[in-house]
Amino acid sequence: MSTSDLNLFDAQFALNQFSGNQSLLIKILEKFIQQNQHFDTLLTEYVQQNNFDSAKQEVHTMKGVSGNLGMQALHQGCKKLEENLAHQTSEHALNEFLEIFKQTLSLIQNYSTENGVEVHSEVALKKDDKAALIAALKRNEFISESKMHNYEQALDLSSEKLHELKQAIDNLDYVSAIKLLE
Repeated sequence: MSTSDLNLFDAQFALNQFSGNQSLLIKILEKFIQQNQHFDTLLTEYVQQNNFDSAKQEVHTMKGVSGNLGMQALHQGCKKLEENLAHQTSEHALNEFLEIFKQTLSLIQNYSTENGVEVHSEVALKKDDKAALIAALKRNEFISESKMHNYEQALDLSSEKLHELKQAIDNLDYVSAIKLLE
């Protein structure tokens, strides 16, 4: 990896976050790609609608995730965009951020492909999604609407249970949400 690539994605840092477990890192990166494939569109819509609070929430979440996964440029871009969103002066900052986001997404897609992506069955993906949601809830992570939408497609819950789950998450009652999932 070149120095500029390292600024976008520090694979060694990310690998260390998962105790050297390459296949787990690849799974997490795939999940990141899947869950954030429309992040740029969502963020742009929020800014165009002057919905700066929702935009800030999404960027704040991305800041934490990108920092934990060694996506240094994206993490710094989130910090800068968060400040701009707070002052509602974000058009240029949004464009800069989106460029970094797209470059990072492209780089981690290439990394995943080059490092032997395992093909998972639909059932295994659903179990991974459910486990990822439970883990996020146990860490008291904020679950945005867009993230919840991605998770709910993989959950095997009745519409009633899904409604209860969403309600618990909206009310930040993560203990009840985890019970519904387990």
